Amino acid sequence: MRGKIFLSLMVAALLLPAPCAFSKEAPERALVTFEETLKQNGFAVTPGVATVYNPLGEFCAGNLPDAVMSNSGLYLIPSVPKEAAKPGEAPVLTQKFKVRHDEAIVLIGKTPPSAKYFAFYAHIYSRFYPDKEGGLKKTDIFGTVGDAVNNATIKTAGPTPFNTPFVLILTPDQGTDAAIRAALRRAGYPEAIFNTLVLPASMLKLGHGDTADDFQITLRTARFEDPVAGTRYIEGSPENLHLFRVTPGASAIAKPFPMPPLRVRGTGESEMHLMNKLAELRAGIIAANPGMYATEFLSAVACYEDYDNLQRKTWADGGTRDGFVLDAGWMMPQSNLNDVLTLADDEYLVIYGANHVATRKTTYMNVNFYATGYMEEDGPHQKWNAFLGGFFDDDLPVGSADSYLAAGDPDAHLMYVYKASRNCGNEAGCVPLSAPCARVKLDDNTILGVYFRMYLEPATKVGAATQEMLYDRIIKFSPRP
Repeated sequence: MRGKIFLSLMVAALLLPAPCAFSKEAPERALVTFEETLKQNGFAVTPGVATVYNPLGEFCAGNLPDAVMSNSGLYLIPSVPKEAAKPGEAPVLTQKFKVRHDEAIVLIGKTPPSAKYFAFYAHIYSRFYPDKEGGLKKTDIFGTVGDAVNNATIKTAGPTPFNTPFVLILTPDQGTDAAIRAALRRAGYPEAIFNTLVLPASMLKLGHGDTADDFQITLRTARFEDPVAGTRYIEGSPENLHLFRVTPGASAIAKPFPMPPLRVRGTGESEMHLMNKLAELRAGIIAANPGMYATEFLSAVACYEDYDNLQRKTWADGGTRDGFVLDAGWMMPQSNLNDVLTLADDEYLVIYGANHVATRKTTYMNVNFYATGYMEEDGPHQKWNAFLGGFFDDDLPVGSADSYLAAGDPDAHLMYVYKASRNCGNEAGCVPLSAPCARVKLDDNTILGVYFRMYLEPATKVGAATQEMLYDRIIKFSPRP
């Protein structure tokens, strides 16, 4: 069956008029040709829509009943047709969807404008596991399937990966992928912009049955060069980013992709040569705050590989292999820290460590602060984290560590120091923490968590290796013990 479909697609390509040139002037014509070519060859093409997701806004509105990392940024989570729509019927859309062994989800549009980072993730949102009673229990995982397609790896038409045409095909099947690529070429899309994100059939539970895996696609961005243009892109994407479920008219013989290799973390070059420097920096910070009582907090790895979560049946919190992530205080269960970190009105935090961008271990680094706790209405198992403030590496003042180290220290530029307080005033190098909405209370007793994100080691185009990273640290200064 698959051979007949592919052969008929090739014949149609010869019989139809010459393909229109894909250009800014004719994107709609190219889309129509793409859809018509697939439909003429027995495929159902059902449109979906890109959906803007504002986690902090949803949390503050009380619309998030589950554990959440409510960041301040906007995400795109495509709403995918639940299944191929029947003629004359409107498709039922869902953000958590299932995929048959021969189906595909296709995204066609433009990449985000210039930013520190963007990536398309394919997540296993939930899976059924055997329970003790011999049945099956649905468990939410929210972990990525393999590597993301990010700004360092995506195939596009422009000289940069930003604001340029791309196609992303999410499928487990080589035959469906080939048929979609042929239809794209027929519509005038250049092969150079085709990206396939493989759903590895050998480890997934595919199909539309009740116990099949649920998937989700997410576009995450970070630090737009022009924030207004970034917001305009995200909010305009429901019109500018086109989404389709592509389904063969009859179930074809499976031709699954083999398990894709993962990008290898690590270069062999570590930050451990700065470990003694970190100790010197600590001593300098404490000495610079005389009369204050210092309480120290360590950080630990917050998220391991998502395949670890999949095997241990644990929540991965939408992680990605693109990141190396630490936490401190009371945040993620994997770190096993759960230190009680509070901040009174007259206390402040000093965050310090290696500048991972300066050491070339990451493309960007970001430190966020959260109020964390339990939702009373859902019981003690539902943990939430509400964003209070944060900073990026390019917020760090030049020479932020200089005054805490010996004059002329040659490694000072590889270190950083920053402050967080509920009362920064006009102080430079200090991030003010504040409650985002009435649902979150920030006072002397609010339990805090700190999340350190380091994304994309330039040399590997994936997150850094744990053993090569020097962990960031925190000191809380109080006017009393």
